[in-house]
Amino acid sequence: MHLVAGPGTKGLISADQLALMRPDSILVNTSRAALINMMDLQNALADGRPGQAAVDVFDVEPLPEKDVLRNTKNLLVTPHLGFIAEPIFATFSKGITETLEAWLENKPAPHPFKPQ
Repeated sequence: MHLVAGPGTKGLISADQLALMRPDSILVNTSRAALINMMDLQNALADGRPGQAAVDVFDVEPLPEKDVLRNTKNLLVTPHLGFIAEPIFATFSKGITETLEAWLENKPAPHPFKPQ
């Protein structure tokens, strides 16, 4: 999903819409965190509808270390990159690729968040 956040789209996806998704569906949000009720998404993923999700936008960024979404097995979490320069993009894409590969192979995240 990729929409502009505004009064008409805030919380557009919540428990009712998520419950309609099939167990083999994948929800992808690369737009704005406000579009999805994240608590509802967490509960829906636990129920298996949708079966998986990929999100790079959150109400709080970076996602807090103890946030339960970090340990949701069927949720792929990536950083919200926005506009960046080529050398930075190369570094980020390498990290994302390594993280995706680890996730697909059910291995620990190679670059876990470490608060400063």
